[in-house]
Amino acid sequence: MIVGELVRNALESLRVYRLRSSLIALSIAIGVVGIMTAGTAVSSLNTTLLEQLAAMGENTIFLTRTPAITLSGSAWRRYMQRKPITYQQGLQLKRELAAVTPFVAVVGKELSGEVVRWANRSTDPDVQLIGSDEQFFHTFQYELAQGRPLTEQDLALNRPVVLLGADVAAELFGEASPLGQQVRIRNVPFEVIGVFKARGTVLGQSQDNFVLLPLPHYLRFVKAGSWWNSLLVLVKAPTRDMLPVVVDEAVGAFRRIRGLKPWQESDFEVETNESIRTQFAGLVQYVGFFGLGTGAIALLAAGVGIMNMMLVAVRERTREIGIRKALGARRRWILLQFLLEAVTLSLIGAVGGIVLGVLVGWAISGLIGSAFGFPWEWMGISLGVCVGTGLLWGTYPAWKAATLNPVEALRYE
Repeated sequence: MIVGELVRNALESLRVYRLRSSLIALSIAIGVVGIMTAGTAVSSLNTTLLEQLAAMGENTIFLTRTPAITLSGSAWRRYMQRKPITYQQGLQLKRELAAVTPFVAVVGKELSGEVVRWANRSTDPDVQLIGSDEQFFHTFQYELAQGRPLTEQDLALNRPVVLLGADVAAELFGEASPLGQQVRIRNVPFEVIGVFKARGTVLGQSQDNFVLLPLPHYLRFVKAGSWWNSLLVLVKAPTRDMLPVVVDEAVGAFRRIRGLKPWQESDFEVETNESIRTQFAGLVQYVGFFGLGTGAIALLAAGVGIMNMMLVAVRERTREIGIRKALGARRRWILLQFLLEAVTLSLIGAVGGIVLGVLVGWAISGLIGSAFGFPWEWMGISLGVCVGTGLLWGTYPAWKAATLNPVEALRYE
């Protein structure tokens, strides 16, 4: 008996028991939906992160007080005992790295929940304040829709100027140009010198609801000793090949600036795109584990259903099995036929679950504004798990059918 005929017989058997087959396929599909949804979420989050890191360039390193991702509370408390990174340290690092790279930006963490006012209008209390210097645009690769960027003179002369994100500009000024207008933040007046191009949302959060201030003005809004008091220094290598040299120079110079002895460990973190990707991958893998766990529970229940259905099918088709054996069917053909029925049933449910899981993941990606990444690897995992489920739970019924005594099978009523 050829495999094609076995497959046709398996499909015909499933058609005869279509109600039971449909219910079991549905339970398999539910398990696969959990796996595929989690896989789509992992792929989409990774794709979004790669896009965000690519926007800053592969040649950028980050000098920070704490790692980008910290899951341990004790580790977090240990990092918070480090001295904050100050504006003066950032400026000194700029001077020391001037011969290696001109692209060194000192940036303050986002201050959330701010209100920006103009005339009788005000924004919702959800605007982020960002402080930086003239290297902000070279490092983060933002683009302007109107106006000009920050300059060295703005910082040297301590000019009270700001640049508005697209959402803030639209909320306050509508279609009118905000250039030259005076907005107020915490009742401090600032002149608008530019508006950023819209960048959309990421993970449901707008990238355009912020205001960029010169760093000295930003620091006036920061409480001494607070988390935001520690700044972030971004160093961008002129070329990819120079990145290792820039990393070594930046780390050595910053250790001297921070007053560290040669035998002391660094009291700051050095992050690259690759290290951030590695940390993020370790975080999002828990989403995948959750999907695998929920899917495994559903597939376990489906596997029990497959075995019960196949045992019932063996009992109802005992005379058919006896006739086939009497006509010369070999034991391995009977075994293979029932195994193929179990595997085919699992694959039908798997295909339906993969389609539904991808659609659910795509819809979630659209709602939260993340890039959609098709989970090819997770699709292969789902198919493999479903084939294994069919083989595992279909083996006993198939063995029972294959070992039936043909004489007793023919007599079965």
